[in-house]
Amino acid sequence: MKIVYHPEYEQVYSSDPAAAAGRMESILKVVSPHYEVVAAEPAAHDDVSLVHSDEHIGYIQRHGLTYEIALLAAGGAIRAAELAIGGEPAFGLIRPPGHHASQNHCWGFCFFNNMAISIARLKKEGKIGTAVILDIDLHFGDGTASIFQGVPEVAYFHPQGRDSQEFIDN
Repeated sequence: MKIVYHPEYEQVYSSDPAAAAGRMESILKVVSPHYEVVAAEPAAHDDVSLVHSDEHIGYIQRHGLTYEIALLAAGGAIRAAELAIGGEPAFGLIRPPGHHASQNHCWGFCFFNNMAISIARLKKEGKIGTAVILDIDLHFGDGTASIFQGVPEVAYFHPQGRDSQEFIDN
């Protein structure tokens, strides 16, 4: 398996707890001795605009470092997806996350919807026709669900529970 990562993910890109120092480094320290780490590259504007409006992209762009790191995260998701469809198991160790980012809005420490961007690019290039997303975050990925609502080629699944233990049990 290959781990898609970029050292810039370690930067404190915003004041939210998800961007806190030490999170990525701790994970990388555990996985890097066992798996090959490959570099993420920033997503292109054309890739991001497949799912986000120009207004939303401009809003994130005004946040400087957050924009740069968000492009790297989207690019990391694309790289992991391309590796996987090429037959190489891959894991995107990327920050910031993305499942709360919709076409025109973001919250929950998410700026661009990395998964949606990678799927949209692969579909555009004809590399995939359909996709299934299994979102195992405790919180519902409202941005991902919104982006793919009414898109029959993409199925979105999110286990549900009333609390964290019930979620894990499901």
